[in-house]
Amino acid sequence: MIKKKITGIQVLGYMETEDTESLKNMEKVKSTLNQLIKSFGLTEVGTFYYEFPGGGFTGVVSLIESHIAVHTWPELGALTLDVYLCNYTKDNSQICKDLFDKIAAEFTPSKISKRIIRR
Repeated sequence: MIKKKITGIQVLGYMETEDTESLKNMEKVKSTLNQLIKSFGLTEVGTFYYEFPGGGFTGVVSLIESHIAVHTWPELGALTLDVYLCNYTKDNSQICKDLFDKIAAEFTPSKISKRIIRR
C-alpha cells in the first residue's frame, strides 16, 4: 500500500461584496497579486487575464508552487478565489491561508465561504 504524503493545501472561496468597483479593477488585482507573490517568496511562471466586456475578469497565475485563480462577477457582487500551494521540501500551508486572506481583503467582502483541501 502506498501512503499518500500531503504536499500542500488548496483554499477555495466564494465571496460577496458591495465594492463592485473592485470586481472590475483587473489592473489593481494584477498589481496586488504581483506584490503578494513576491512578498511571500513565491515564484511566478506565467499569467493569463481576460477582461469581460461590461466588467468582470478572470485571472490565473501559474506558480512553481502551483496557482492562484480569481473570477469576478460585478453584476452579482461576487467572486471566486482559488489559491493552491504545494511543495515537497517545505510546508506552505500557512502561506496559502495568509495569501488567500490578503487577496480576499482586496475586495472588502461582506460574506466569505471557503473550503480548505489537503492534497
